[in-house]
Amino acid sequence: MQKKTRVNHLYWFFHFIIYIYMKTLCRLKLSGVDNIPMTGGLIIASNHIAGADPFLLGSAVPRELWFMAKKELFEPFLLGHLISRVNAFPVDRFKFDLDVIKKSITFLKEGKALIMFPEGTRSTNGQIMDGKIGVGMLAQKTGAPIVPVYLENTKKAWWNLFMGKRMKVVFGRIIDSGWIKSQAHSKEGYKNITNELMNRLRELQTTAKTRCFVEN
Repeated sequence: MQKKTRVNHLYWFFHFIIYIYMKTLCRLKLSGVDNIPMTGGLIIASNHIAGADPFLLGSAVPRELWFMAKKELFEPFLLGHLISRVNAFPVDRFKFDLDVIKKSITFLKEGKALIMFPEGTRSTNGQIMDGKIGVGMLAQKTGAPIVPVYLENTKKAWWNLFMGKRMKVVFGRIIDSGWIKSQAHSKEGYKNITNELMNRLRELQTTAKTRCFVEN
């Protein structure tokens, strides 16, 4: 059951500020924004190349998002309080965190949109690695569709203006809930969903490097 939530004014304030930063210094180039459903539970799944990716990606999406952040970021009181206010919740990267899984399932069933980085860590060479099956599991358990997203040039993105680069955010075709629910409710089924996602991310990477990339 989806429940109504209040407008998070702090979230949208930072959304606006970061978006302006991306458009100016980072030279943001968007494609495929129309692929994002504006209502209902949704997983936004992206490759991961920079520590700021959750905030940069979040500000490129025109709906409110929730995202996981390493628990160490919540230890300083002020920082922890601030990122909690903009929909971040802590995760322990070094163990199986059942509380995070339960919270993610609850958010998705409530109709919220969740950012995930299925590789589980940042890529050091820009290549898309294999995905962890957690994203497939959450999608299968909740029936939430997945929008694959490819990010490029988000690392030290403030240099893009001076280096002649562009920060690219490419939203791919949605992996619909019908196909997701048709997969087995098992490790193999979760793996199939994750593999489909990673294949689509690699296709988006190829698209982003061609001349047919169209800016919205």
